[in-house]
Amino acid sequence: MEKITDLCTGCRACEQLCAHHAISMVEDKEGFLTFSINQEQCVDCGLCRLVCPQNTKPHLLKPQKALAARDKKDTELKKSASGGAFAAAARVILSQGGVVVGAAYNDDMTVSHHIIDRLKDLPQLQSSKYVQSNTTDTFKSVKKLLRDGRTVLYSGTPCQIAGLKGFLRKDYDNLYTMDVICHGVASPKLFVKYLEWLSGKMGGKIIYYDFRDKSTGWGLDYMTKTKTKTKTKPCSLDPYYHHFLAGDTYRECCYHCQYSQKERVSDITIGDYWGIEKEHPSFYSTKGVSCLLVNTEKGKHLWNLISSELISLESTFDKVARANHNLKSPTLRPVVRDNIYKQIDKLPVNEYFESCMKVPFNIKARIKSMLPGWLKVFIKKNK
Repeated sequence: MEKITDLCTGCRACEQLCAHHAISMVEDKEGFLTFSINQEQCVDCGLCRLVCPQNTKPHLLKPQKALAARDKKDTELKKSASGGAFAAAARVILSQGGVVVGAAYNDDMTVSHHIIDRLKDLPQLQSSKYVQSNTTDTFKSVKKLLRDGRTVLYSGTPCQIAGLKGFLRKDYDNLYTMDVICHGVASPKLFVKYLEWLSGKMGGKIIYYDFRDKSTGWGLDYMTKTKTKTKTKPCSLDPYYHHFLAGDTYRECCYHCQYSQKERVSDITIGDYWGIEKEHPSFYSTKGVSCLLVNTEKGKHLWNLISSELISLESTFDKVARANHNLKSPTLRPVVRDNIYKQIDKLPVNEYFESCMKVPFNIKARIKSMLPGWLKVFIKKNK
């Protein structure tokens, strides 16, 4: 067997299922994890091709309910990227003796999926990480937990949820899945290079990074820290963040994503309720608002468990999707994607970010960054 799929997402399902240990995950030239097959160990059983969710049409379901929601606990809301829907679900599962799986920073500031069973560890899974998370061996670990009777909440991108389901090859009553509305994922190598560049700019090693800092309210500002400095900056003025939001740095398969549609792969889909100030003006909050799509009967059960933790409002799919275009179609591949990674290993990090990752001058963005929060809200509501 020479290959498994042309559109690998790096989910690791094939690697963790191979009984002959013929598959390993390696970094491609852009820094994304992809499969590598040891031909001497491969017996060509075809199981990897069978379980790969990229080779088959996924089983997707239309949302049964759409909601706007925010956490009743302001302390938790502040730690969350939007309205805290994931944190509320995680608290309930943990309080019942279950486990929760989600993306977290490692000590070296790389991102991978972690399994937690204590409430005090929940903050590490909260807030967005705009870089592809490594699922490591969580599929195998989750299978064992499920067989042992533990309740599991697994969160991730839609393709990671599909990978988990492909690996498990059966449904488990004690598994809840929650996918995020995903634009696409950037390369872990690029994020490492970015932190190196940013460390140089700040004069010290980055020890903390939050893509969704809420010190000035819900939005797209980031906060980063060294031992001696703290910096907050709007996304539009930052090279990594700007190119991520523009769709310039995504994995190639993201532009062909089969999960960017109304029908969903998970029990519940969550995301920022962008546009809430127009769709439901009275529900808008500078503290953040989540959107939730309840997609399955199991999702309904989970919603019933967590609804008392949230302030919620019934909405519609069309309203949620109006400003969340990846609920309708994949991100369009920009022309700049052709060259964005070509020099990543060839140029010194400063030169790479000042040329390949340069941010176009945007007077509107610079003026907007200086406006007080109340004025930004007024402008958003009256566009």
